[in-house]
Amino acid sequence: MRVLIVDDEPLARSRLCRLLTQLGGYQVVAEAENGQQALQLCAELNPDLVFLDIEMPGADGLRVAAELGKNEPPPAVIFATAHPQHALAAYQVAPAGYLLKPVGLDALQQCLQRLGVSTRVHLEKQKAGAPRLSFRIGLEQRSILLSELFYL
Repeated sequence: MRVLIVDDEPLARSRLCRLLTQLGGYQVVAEAENGQQALQLCAELNPDLVFLDIEMPGADGLRVAAELGKNEPPPAVIFATAHPQHALAAYQVAPAGYLLKPVGLDALQQCLQRLGVSTRVHLEKQKAGAPRLSFRIGLEQRSILLSELFYL
């Protein structure tokens, strides 16, 4: 998984990079120290996952996450911050996770394990947009997902 780490603190970026290396399967493609750099690197590198600090000079992490959410498809965003009071505001931009600094290996692992987990709502939304075959039985109109069709 391709990862971008965004934090104005070099030590925090370094720690997160080191933890991801320990876990394996994650490639840190770049690091950014502010929101503007983050948006530019996301446009260039198209990472799968962005670790994002909230309080940074210039564009804060919440604004950056809102901008990234406009991408199709957007990268997963995990906030890594020392400020727990921003949690409610952070969830307004639909992050994949919220970690408090200093980030520990166990907390990071748990957060990463939840990435991409589909709930029933996710599955129903996918089915709603999936191609269907409509048919009539008597006066009743029905439909079936094409992926569930065995023969016709």
